[in-house]
Amino acid sequence: MRTTILAVALTCCSVPALANQCNVEFSGNMQLENNVLAVTLDNNTQLTIAEDKTLYVDGVALTLDTQQQLWVDNYYDGISQAAPQAAAIATEAVALASTALNEVFTELLGTDNTALADLSDKLQDLDQQIQYNFYSENGDIRLHSESFENGEFFGHQWEAQFEDAIESLVTESIGHIMVAIGTQLIFNGGDMDRFEQKMERFGEQMEQKIEYQAEALEEQAEQLCTTLAKVDTAENQLQMHIKQLSGLDVIQVSHDYKAM
Repeated sequence: MRTTILAVALTCCSVPALANQCNVEFSGNMQLENNVLAVTLDNNTQLTIAEDKTLYVDGVALTLDTQQQLWVDNYYDGISQAAPQAAAIATEAVALASTALNEVFTELLGTDNTALADLSDKLQDLDQQIQYNFYSENGDIRLHSESFENGEFFGHQWEAQFEDAIESLVTESIGHIMVAIGTQLIFNGGDMDRFEQKMERFGEQMEQKIEYQAEALEEQAEQLCTTLAKVDTAENQLQMHIKQLSGLDVIQVSHDYKAM
């Protein structure tokens, strides 16, 4: 029964993840801090792009032609744009899931439930972690590739924490849930099928409520994929046309989302 309730919660509260939209991975060390983008290549060459878009390799500024400078601009601007896009998707997904979970478990347990309050605290902590990954204390954009689990830009660490929070809620509330189900069955004359139909109708209503917001998140995820694909394209061009950057291959995006 606990597994069934957990599955219902996850289904009702599922939100689009970037992983379902495109495959984006980091295979090197990249940092965006204080408006300076720094990348360490496999051969330990240090690439740095300052806020004015000057490209440095191991501290030496390179003189670039117009096309090369455009690729540098696209690379820097793309990373700067992708970080807040990803943060917005993650934050909105957590908010949407929190709202849906509150409605689901309020339907089962009522508003006076300590486990639900604990879930709210856990989701708030998750949101703070997301903000920390993409913003510094003064509000500037930041990004450290090492903070992404297994090199995944929109890593499963947040998804795993979210699912753990839900499972914890179900575990802590199972006694109250069983009482609530028993009460519902009593009012329904012990008819389990009737109770299941009621919960299915509730689930359908919840799905309708969050469908619009979920579609909006999917659109944002598509935009983020497009942004990162353009970054990947710029990176490939820098790798091919600037000999000092021949080892540059930090971002990989699945072929379907490559920028043309």
